[in-house]
Amino acid sequence: MASSPYHAAVGVAVLSFFLAVGCANAAPAPPPEARAPTAAPSAAYALEDACKQTAPHYDLCMATLSADRSAKSSDTLGLARVAILAVQKNASETATYLSSIYDDESIENKTVQLQQCLEDCSERYEAAVEQLTDATVALDMGAYPEARALVAASQAEVKLCQRGCRNVQVHRNILTMRNRDVDRLCSIALTITKLIRTPSPSAAE
Repeated sequence: MASSPYHAAVGVAVLSFFLAVGCANAAPAPPPEARAPTAAPSAAYALEDACKQTAPHYDLCMATLSADRSAKSSDTLGLARVAILAVQKNASETATYLSSIYDDESIENKTVQLQQCLEDCSERYEAAVEQLTDATVALDMGAYPEARALVAASQAEVKLCQRGCRNVQVHRNILTMRNRDVDRLCSIALTITKLIRTPSPSAAE
């Protein structure tokens, strides 16, 4: 028996319905987290503004960071990276210096206490350099709290070096200035790293 126009229309409607249901099941909507990529850290601070936050180390901050050509065009994250790399370079140079003078027999008044001071500080600076290297990696991965913790840990190593040598009378001519410089650079790097703003969960939706 031939189909009436009515039955043909019903068949088309039913077929369209099942096709629509099948497509919906075959291609489910992606979850919200897949649709909304994480936003980049806020570029809230330029070079001068960031260094103003590091007072009383503003002049050192400007001199150190502006030495890197990329700093003037960097956002807060970029400035934090430049700051950490600056500390890492300074600490690495100090570690090399400590290693060289530890083996230098020409230093006058090189007492047992001074030798112990140099050995301890050499180990602490090596640890600080490793922590700063890890801090840069953490920063690049977006692990900002971990980066801050590693910078703080490296600063603690420097302070322990200074404290451990305070009873060595001649250490002031060898370490105090270097410890002070690295300590200040750590403070600058830590402050700028704290300025990095991550987006709130609602902003990513």
